[in-house]
Formats: sequence, structure tokens, C-alpha cells
Amino acid sequence: MARGLRRAGSRSAGEAPSSPVATRLAAPSWLDTRLVIGVLLVLLSVLIGARVLAGADRSQLVWATNRALAPGSLLTAADVVPVRVRLFESAERYLDASEPAPAGYVMSRGVGAGELLPDDALRQPGIDVDVRLVTVLVEIGHVPPDLVNGQQVDVWVTPERAAAAPPKGTGVELSGAQVVLSAVTIATGPPEAGFSTGGTSVPIVLQVPPASVARLLSATSLG
Repeated sequence: MARGLRRAGSRSAGEAPSSPVATRLAAPSWLDTRLVIGVLLVLLSVLIGARVLAGADRSQLVWATNRALAPGSLLTAADVVPVRVRLFESAERYLDASEPAPAGYVMSRGVGAGELLPDDALRQPGIDVDVRLVTVLVEIGHVPPDLVNGQQVDVWVTPERAAAAPPKGTGVELSGAQVVLSAVTIATGPPEAGFSTGGTSVPIVLQVPPASVARLLSATSLG
């Protein structure tokens, strides 16, 4: 019987080729390093985004004034309006607008129109404010047209040429236009009818600290 040799890996005529063995893909493991790092990065970005959004809205509602408020004036609900601002460390200085409006309190010092309302600018009714009301006459041409009650002004005096010497002890020595008092509050502005009369001056009532009354009166007597 004839024998023959066949090379390894070769197939005889008519023999079907063998199919390759299929390779199965391994399922990803939850402990895969790349997967864990990806999840951590997503969580970190979410936390950072939430932190940024929270920091962007650190504003709060506080009360602001609708008009200029003079010392001694009674505060009403119509005098204030809530505004949203960022105050950071100074937030405790101002009144929180999430609380009711501080109607019924009295202004212990002047606050301009549109300013935030500090808590130390209010006092309970019945506590005196240490100011004196002094009436001064101002020439019509020297009165600002938009002067209103509660506004703070500087008092300038221009002495007349033939004015007498000021009283001793007042500290008033005027040789030209000078500021006598700064940041005094208007208690009562000029009457509207005063501008249509034949007079050349109008009365204005100022709120003056007691220590400055003598200086103001002495200066106005020279001009």
C-alpha cells in the first residue's frame, strides 16, 4: 500500500477549510481605571458648575430710600423700596428687605435719595435728635432750583463790603466767599410762592448741630 507524507497544515483535495475560532469581547469592568477617571471628571465638573452658579447670585434684598430723608423725619412705607445688591461683608449694616418696611421709625441722620438705608440711621420715636433749626435768608439767585427737604448742602457766605466786624469768639473771619458749614440738612426748603413775590430773598430752615449755630448766625449777619 502506497504511503505518502503530508505537510502539516496542508489539506487534501476536497477537504473543506477549517473556520477560525471566534474571539469574544470581554465586558467592561466597573473597576476599569479609565471609566473611573471619566466618572470622577464628570462629577467634578458638575460640582464646579453648581459652585459657580451659587456664587454668582450672592445678592440680597435691602431697603433703599425713595427720597431724601432729613434727621428727625418720620419714615413711612412709601419712603423705601426694596433693591437687590451685592454687599458681601457690609450686608449687616443695611436693613433686610425680606422683613417688613421700617415704617414708624425716625431718622437719626440724613440719608440721600436712592441710597441704601443703614440700620444705624434709624431710631425709635421719642428720642431727640441733637440738632437746632436755624432759618437763613438766601437771595433768590443763589438758591438751587431743585432744592428739596432732606437734601444736604454747604452754606457759603459772601460778606458785604461795609459789613461790621464779627462778634469776638465766633471764629468767623470772612474776607471773601467761604464755606461756613458743610453737609447741613435742609429741614424746610424755600416756599414755591417765594419765587413769585417781589422779595429778593427766601427763607430756608437748616438743621444745624448746636455747636455750629453761633458760627452760622455770625456769618450770615455779615453777608
